[in-house]
Amino acid sequence: MLQFGIFLHSLVVGFMIFFMAVVSPTIFKVLDETNSGAFLRQLFPRMFLYGLIAMLLAFLTTLNSQLNIYWIISAISSIFFAINLYIITPKINYHRDEAKLGNSLSEKKFKQFHLFSVAFFILQLLGSLYLLLIYYY
Repeated sequence: MLQFGIFLHSLVVGFMIFFMAVVSPTIFKVLDETNSGAFLRQLFPRMFLYGLIAMLLAFLTTLNSQLNIYWIISAISSIFFAINLYIITPKINYHRDEAKLGNSLSEKKFKQFHLFSVAFFILQLLGSLYLLLIYYY
């Protein structure tokens, strides 16, 4: 079952790198601010839900591993995906809308929540990469 958990982490690494290297730069190059915002509001919840499901499955399949690090990182990553999906993303959307109406405090809050979201994303990527490295080397 550990192999399936590692497979799930490799899927997460793949979609995260694809998002950072291909999707994100393309969105801002091709779409204007209004359309890029609308696209991202549809993409992020789906992306975070995919990651949440994958990491919950990885957590469940690595629970019996002799090395606790596999299920611990899977659990933490699941929690981060859930926080991004259910807490941070709605706050980002709310504060982005308020900032567009001229609320300078909301502009600051938008940037803070965006930073939290990116930090969680990077930590999840690093955690999954770490598990792949210790598994294969």
